[in-house]
Amino acid sequence: MSVAEIGLLHGRYVRLTDRFKAIWTHHQFVSGVYKTFLQQPVPYEVDFQKIYERIKSVMPLINSAQAVEAAAALSLSDLAIERTTTSLLRADDQISASHLRRFFEKLKRQDESIVHFLIKFYLYAGAVEGDRRDKVDFLFTRIGEDFVVERGEYWSRDSLEFREKVIALVGAMRLPEGPQDEVVRVIRQIRAMRDEIQEAEALEELTERSLLKNARAFKHALGDLYFQPDVLLAIVELNVATKNKYLRLYAEDEQRIVEDSQKLMEHGDAIERNFGETNPELIEEIARFREFKERFDTSRANSNVKNDVITQLKHSMTNILSQLDRGLATEADVEELPPSFFDRAQQHENITSRFGSDPVLRGHLLRIAAAVDIADPSVMPEEVVEFPNVRELRLEAWEIAAYQKLFDRRPAEADEDNDELWTLYLRAAALRIKIDDEATSVAAAVSAGAQPEPELMANAKQSLDCAKELDEHFSDLLREAVYYSNPKILHQLYRSRFRLLRGFSGLWLIYDRGGQPAAV
Repeated sequence: MSVAEIGLLHGRYVRLTDRFKAIWTHHQFVSGVYKTFLQQPVPYEVDFQKIYERIKSVMPLINSAQAVEAAAALSLSDLAIERTTTSLLRADDQISASHLRRFFEKLKRQDESIVHFLIKFYLYAGAVEGDRRDKVDFLFTRIGEDFVVERGEYWSRDSLEFREKVIALVGAMRLPEGPQDEVVRVIRQIRAMRDEIQEAEALEELTERSLLKNARAFKHALGDLYFQPDVLLAIVELNVATKNKYLRLYAEDEQRIVEDSQKLMEHGDAIERNFGETNPELIEEIARFREFKERFDTSRANSNVKNDVITQLKHSMTNILSQLDRGLATEADVEELPPSFFDRAQQHENITSRFGSDPVLRGHLLRIAAAVDIADPSVMPEEVVEFPNVRELRLEAWEIAAYQKLFDRRPAEADEDNDELWTLYLRAAALRIKIDDEATSVAAAVSAGAQPEPELMANAKQSLDCAKELDEHFSDLLREAVYYSNPKILHQLYRSRFRLLRGFSGLWLIYDRGGQPAAV
């Protein structure tokens, strides 16, 4: 047997022993996941000791130059490895990428060689598409990152060292080098995605702009280019940056999500009782909220919170009552502006001409007029909302614009942008201000141990009745198809409606107790 033949057989033997270590490691991983997370036995039976002994018996044949016998033994061992790999892949089909992540979180012995051999298992098997791409992605990121305690975040490891590891690992696939211009193009796209994710200011942005979904789809679509070392380096940098961004945003939101969702769970029945007949859509939203809350609690207990679960829960809370006690917050009374700022007579005339006498809302409509009239129409509503006197009323930019449009100081933006819409926005804003004031007054009386004045409770009842009327008006407009062609107006309608509902619910909970302190 020639030196070349011996070298060839020895190379096959080395690769075979490496594959055995990979399937053995994957078997240990599968066994752990099935026992801990799936709570069932593995769906295969493999005599790993027999395979190991068969592989071990090949080396003496190679050393004694028995080429034919050694080649035959290697082929039999290859066949055993292939069959075992097929069984393991079937079991792997039931294991998600989140199972893989949770497995490593529970793993007591953090040995990087385990990660290496798991990567090799997928690469040797050519099982790197679909959901398995996510697993490989997680594993490469795990060996390409370090957690820096002082910074409280993850950091990409030295690129030269990691590149050498990547080259050694992807050698299992025996891929040709990718075209350099294509590699450069892909790396630029990856870095552009990384920068876009870094700019996100809230968890919802990651979902609403499909940033994470698009990055995942991109990695899936890369095919073999994914495994080019320089591309993999860029992908790991993207993954580490994304992880740090997600952890920062989630840390800012988690406690508030827990507190607000629990608060809403406590008051859900009271809201349903009041809105059940007039607002079935809100009842449906509360049912969805309870479902999302259960999913969030379960995933949080399992350290497996997904971004879409958080986003769904936050959206649902916002739609119903993201901060139930806002209407109860104690605030200083808003000081009236000096007369020099506006012509009171003109404002009274304007409000009367558009809203009639309206004894319920007239005073609060005048407060809006007093605040907005200070601003020159050339100043954009988005800037006016930051004026101190406007910020105290917590007005939305489109409510300011609605006031200006109603009195011919700003043009309409679309055909469906009309008087009816502007009037509704302003009435809802005025009622929201009135409700906040009344809730604050009632809460102050209760805190002082006094019974709220009957007149105050009567005014609160008046506000609650008015809120029901306006909510029906919002509901009617939201059913009109014309607004669904204008997503901007649709968003404004929903937000104005639910901001009113938020204040309503806070006041109603006090009123429902008859102004008595809440039971402890």
